[in-house]
Amino acid sequence: MNNQWMAGVWFLGLAISACGSTDDAGGSGNSIGSAQLCEQQFDANEMKCPLGASSKDANVDDCQRQQQNFAGIGCLAQFNSWLSCTTKPPYDCMTDTGCERAQSSYFSCQSQAVQRTGCVRLGSQDTARCSDSAKPFAFSCLSSAPSSCVQVVTEGAGIWCCSQL
Repeated sequence: MNNQWMAGVWFLGLAISACGSTDDAGGSGNSIGSAQLCEQQFDANEMKCPLGASSKDANVDDCQRQQQNFAGIGCLAQFNSWLSCTTKPPYDCMTDTGCERAQSSYFSCQSQAVQRTGCVRLGSQDTARCSDSAKPFAFSCLSSAPSSCVQVVTEGAGIWCCSQL
């Protein structure tokens, strides 16, 4: 029972730690097959680190929200590479080892997006302000956002809606 609980905490924490956004914006930029990677990851890890079939839908939905987050900053390919890696050996879900290079790749991509633009991805409460389906991702930027973005909130740090950084 303790191992099952730990595996559940690990899987949820892994998806949340990927960057934390819970946006559910459309137009995420997921490629064909990209959404299936979340299901494949769950199924592969379920064999060694079982969470129970009843948790599949919630875990897959959370994983797909993470994909949307990484799509918004131009790092979907790196995140999907990590997802794919975690579905095959030598990945070990019990120790979260075997895919360090792929994981480092999407972390680095995220960091580079922030360094390059001075912008960070905002959560679902701010994305609700992005009504243009062509610019569904909300960002807060230190100075100004890329020219392809539209500023929707001017007070405070400001909020820009963008198609992708």
